[in-house]
Amino acid sequence: MEGMKTERLNLVTGSCGFTGTHLVKRLLDDGQKVIATDLARAFEHPKNKMIFKNLGLDFSHPNCRVIPSDLTDRASLKNLFNQPVTHIFHTASLYDYSAAMSILKRINIDGFINLADLAVEHKILKRFIHWSTCGVFGKPYTAKDGKLCNIPFMEDFSSSPKNTPFEQDQPTGTHLVNDYSVTKWKQEQIAWKYHREKGLPLTVVRPAPLYGPGSDYGHGGILLTINRGLLPSIPKDSRNYITTSLHIEDMVGFAVFIADKDFGVGEDYNIVDDSIISYDDFIRYLALLLGRRMGSIPLIRQSMLRPVMIFLAKLWLILEQKLGVPRVRVFEVGSATYMSSSYWISNKKTKEAGYKYRYPDVREGMRDTVDWFRRVGWLDKSYRPKGIWMENMGLKKG
Repeated sequence: MEGMKTERLNLVTGSCGFTGTHLVKRLLDDGQKVIATDLARAFEHPKNKMIFKNLGLDFSHPNCRVIPSDLTDRASLKNLFNQPVTHIFHTASLYDYSAAMSILKRINIDGFINLADLAVEHKILKRFIHWSTCGVFGKPYTAKDGKLCNIPFMEDFSSSPKNTPFEQDQPTGTHLVNDYSVTKWKQEQIAWKYHREKGLPLTVVRPAPLYGPGSDYGHGGILLTINRGLLPSIPKDSRNYITTSLHIEDMVGFAVFIADKDFGVGEDYNIVDDSIISYDDFIRYLALLLGRRMGSIPLIRQSMLRPVMIFLAKLWLILEQKLGVPRVRVFEVGSATYMSSSYWISNKKTKEAGYKYRYPDVREGMRDTVDWFRRVGWLDKSYRPKGIWMENMGLKKG
């Protein structure tokens, strides 16, 4: 009946991914009802099931309903909207730096359009929380005088998909460094267009590099690389470059927090902890946690190492594809492009919204993450991380 209050029902896309698993668990712990969606095979993947178990996530929870779907298959998405969904948390994207641009576009751009088209037709929808990335701010250029451009990226003052003309495919004053960031830039631009022109009740969240229990990519991949002895030294000038971080609990914590705030509609938020820490301090702290020595390379700068790392990453990818050599996920072309980058991202807007970070210091968060890795056996010598996203999609790398 008109005027009746609609009971809240949360739809979480990418429910088997790193963010999705933590988000579904958080919502269920809060007593909320959830529709969890992902590829059918993702719910049954052995690695995923191990992570679900060790995170304490139960998809058979009475408040959780699993409905498999595929972003690239609009018909499968229609099944989701046969339910009285009020809140959508769109975490799903293909986050794989080795994926071909054609596949990234198909999932991250075309898949988003498929979902957004159905969302704007769903009249009871109250909020669409869209996962972007701080990578859309691009890589800062080095100033002509040789100084690093350590200027914090802020929502209102930095070039972003929200405040840049739709036809512009790069941020002003910086540049996107890999294909994943290119597709996320366009994806977010389209999201804002749906908000402006079709009334999508949009809130955009842009996480810094995520880490925490359940992910052996990104910071987790660095941990494993150090643990395996594959990163014994780092350039001495790494002390001059800033790295950013975000614990997964704060990512899902902020998303749940802002989903209930009316002032969040039409807003974008950078989600990042308080740490202003150099690559040198960060890597050495991880080595300390792992009991590994970390040396210095005094005569080589990060900028000099970057083309070497890109070459080695391309070579490693060929070995993985042709000979089945296990991937070292730090040694990827998309990851190597971040070499000699210095990122400083402001979290002022999230704090002004009233959110309090659980892990404001990356050191505390990484300590707890190492404890989890050790407990589940990811620091054992026999453990080799394997990417599951491309496998789950049934796609081949290009």
